[in-house]
Amino acid sequence: MARPRVRLEQKRTEKDLPGERNSNAADSLQEKGNGKAASGDADGREESLSLRETLERQNKKLSILYEIALTVGKSLDLKTVLDDVLRKIIAFTGVDSGAIFIINDETLELVPASLQNLSEEAVKDICGRNVKIGECLCGRIAEGDREVIIFEKASKDLRFACDFPHETGIEFYAGLPLKSKGKVIGVLCVIGRAPLRPDEDLADILRAATFPISLAIENARLFEDAQRVAEARLRYCRFEGIVANSPKMKEVLSMVRKVTDAPSSILIYGESGTGKELIARAIHFNSTRKDKPFIAVNCAAIPETLLESELFGYVKGAFTGASSDKKGLFEAADGGTILLDEVEAMTKNLQVKLLRVLQDRTFFKVGSAVPFSVDVRVLAATNQELEEEVKAKRFREDLYYRLNVIKIDLPPLRERAEDIPLLIRYFISRHSQRLNKSVRRASDEVLDILLNHSWPGNIRELENMIERAVVVAETDEIRKEDLPIDIATHYNDVRKFWSLENVEREHILKILTVVRGNKSKAARLLGLDVTTLWRKLKKYGISG
Repeated sequence: MARPRVRLEQKRTEKDLPGERNSNAADSLQEKGNGKAASGDADGREESLSLRETLERQNKKLSILYEIALTVGKSLDLKTVLDDVLRKIIAFTGVDSGAIFIINDETLELVPASLQNLSEEAVKDICGRNVKIGECLCGRIAEGDREVIIFEKASKDLRFACDFPHETGIEFYAGLPLKSKGKVIGVLCVIGRAPLRPDEDLADILRAATFPISLAIENARLFEDAQRVAEARLRYCRFEGIVANSPKMKEVLSMVRKVTDAPSSILIYGESGTGKELIARAIHFNSTRKDKPFIAVNCAAIPETLLESELFGYVKGAFTGASSDKKGLFEAADGGTILLDEVEAMTKNLQVKLLRVLQDRTFFKVGSAVPFSVDVRVLAATNQELEEEVKAKRFREDLYYRLNVIKIDLPPLRERAEDIPLLIRYFISRHSQRLNKSVRRASDEVLDILLNHSWPGNIRELENMIERAVVVAETDEIRKEDLPIDIATHYNDVRKFWSLENVEREHILKILTVVRGNKSKAARLLGLDVTTLWRKLKKYGISG
């Protein structure tokens, strides 16, 4: 009986052998599985690292482009924007130098708009050449609308030779077209003195940077076009007798253009002699009322007892000597414009009647109870602060607000010194022709004296002085001795005690006059860089 048990045990043992084999196989598979898992973890870490690096590169690129985009929106001055953008590109990408060229649509030349970190010889050569589309590498990039990127030994590349002839040892070069609305408008070039491995991220940054650069160029062109249109409109308006190029007077003329056809009342404020009537005439003769009468009346020049009948007219028998009806100035100006100069001189009684005209467009003639309707635009002028007259109860507050719907402030001549040389030339020409004289100009010394005069009488005083000088001048040039003695003497006395700042300010003004406001030329003549000149202009209150 014992033997069968042995056999069963043996059989059981034999049956167990495959299980052991299975167990060994499982162990083997587990080991293999663990190996694969370890390998998978490593691959996952590599993928994660790769993804993180990719995201970091993308973030860096976006950060760079964001900085460049911010720069584009900071200024309307194209050179300032392009200089800042190019400096950022150089700093972010690690290249050494760069240039931005803009295509001149008329000459098809590539004009250098920004040059950064180039040698003096290279800058001189680039600015001195007139490279056209199709010439040199930059010109061919513009012509073919294709980028060129050379990662090493760029200066040995024949295509590169004529672009930067004075820059040697250049390894890296990238030239990319700048486009707007599908048209090439310029070229971005950067160079480096160290070889770079082919880097798609660097190429992507440069490509992406071309978009805000192109936008800046296009915005600048649109702004220039808008300025030209505005200036053309200003030129289209007839500003007879008005000579001005200063920023303050440009603002005045711009306002005149805007209000020519506005039905609102206009108050023109300015010191005596600043040209208030000329501005009023410009408003009228550039409006739809230009074919109707323009009548100017000086309220202070007419006796108070006569002013009412002059303005509103009278009927027969209104007073002793009124033998017939008389038309007043408001009636005479019907359909046109009337200018009430020195309006503050009106009596309170007349102010009430003027208020009625402004409110109802009606008035009563002296001696009549019948209202008379009139369609007239009222312009008022004053050299007094009407607000102070209102506070002093000398001028009606309700009339003040009726007249002051639109206010035009004329600057005194001392605040628009840039216009003095223009006015001098204008008055010399005008009075030389009228007096049949051959005077053509004023000497530098005379110009110096007139630029530094305080001009309490403003433009009227300047015109009278030039007329006198033209009369007494014995040559074709107005000299110091042709001016009134007190003007020249006062100038000499004041000049003795000038500070260095006054001398510098005078000299800068004189140079700006000579170069007709060109800041770059003025800076060269003064031996300053343009930035320093701008600081001094701001310091001395000289309009830019």
